Amino acid sequence: MEKQEIITKKFGGTSVATASSRQLVVDHIKRSIDEGFKVAVVVSAIGRMGDPYATDTLLDLFKKEGGTVSDRNYDFIFQAGEIISVALMSHILNLNGIPSVCLTGAQAGIQTNGHYRRAKITKIDTRRILHHINNGEVPVVTGGQGISKDGDTNILGRGSSDTSGVALGAALKSKKVEIYTDVPGIAIADPRLLPQTKFLEKISYEKLYLIGMYGAKVVHPGAVLIGKENDIPIICRSTFDNNPGTLITKTEDEFPLVGITRLGPICLFALNDISIEEKYIQELYDRLGVIALKDERLGKIFLAVKQEWAHELKNNLSKNGINFHESLQDKSFVSLIGTSEFIDKSFSQVEAFLEEKKIDFLREKSKIRSTFAVPNNESKNLILSLYNTFIT
Repeated sequence: MEKQEIITKKFGGTSVATASSRQLVVDHIKRSIDEGFKVAVVVSAIGRMGDPYATDTLLDLFKKEGGTVSDRNYDFIFQAGEIISVALMSHILNLNGIPSVCLTGAQAGIQTNGHYRRAKITKIDTRRILHHINNGEVPVVTGGQGISKDGDTNILGRGSSDTSGVALGAALKSKKVEIYTDVPGIAIADPRLLPQTKFLEKISYEKLYLIGMYGAKVVHPGAVLIGKENDIPIICRSTFDNNPGTLITKTEDEFPLVGITRLGPICLFALNDISIEEKYIQELYDRLGVIALKDERLGKIFLAVKQEWAHELKNNLSKNGINFHESLQDKSFVSLIGTSEFIDKSFSQVEAFLEEKKIDFLREKSKIRSTFAVPNNESKNLILSLYNTFIT
């Protein structure tokens, strides 16, 4: 008898937020089982801010008490939303005649490097999860978390259930990983801002990694990187229909411009030393989500960070003897991701537009990306203008 292939499915918070959406999750899982696949599932916490078991709602309990929250306590409460979601989803699968077992990241063998709030997966021991799969059960695993060698729960970062899903899919040698959200795939721009935006049939790992890194929230960049490293196809699709979604793989660009993104609001720190090492920048990104922008006009490097990490970035810079001489508040990055030909051609057009509108900006151009730092209150209108200029 031919060995059954595995498909790993990850469902986001909106996919498990209501009774009707959870039934759609069951339908998607059942369809793959009926097609002859074994299925592993990763889920996020239920809903979004304001929903009783959403992660932000749980974290808000700390805000109401006040004071500084320790990183360990932050990770400890962060895991609770996913645990509730996993238990409920496993129960519903059982009620629908699909044998299931709920597992925390630790129980599923996901091991981390011990860092709180933005940990990395170091290893996945698949023995237990494969035991359940081979026993005819669908394992439902908490997203975005694992366990350190000391036995503590570590969170992989905000939005990192995608990362767990793709990492687990790679460890299980899945045929593919399907990421289910409330949108029908990867769009060129944020569909909540631009309902008329085009959705892509396919996109390369390389381009989508940048799209995620510079602000789009459809697929976590860490998940994309794991997919690329393991050459595992990722499908981004909607829970709420049966459309094929967007294929993320090694592929040629579908359009010259595949992404217009916004990252903000952010703080910018201008460094006195422009010879900062790339390794250090990568460490800051891994730990704090910091992104560097080098404006060659000014001969300056700016470090961008979300407000919640600004104090820690200052401490890190001071600890490493790196001086900064100004801090710019309430900014946003607006980035274009596309072919090198498109980026070369469009860069001066965007500069001219910003100068004509008298919008203060910083800018950087790489081979397949251009980024413009603008006042946060100008960023949404800029995205609309860029989309209308280059897409419509």
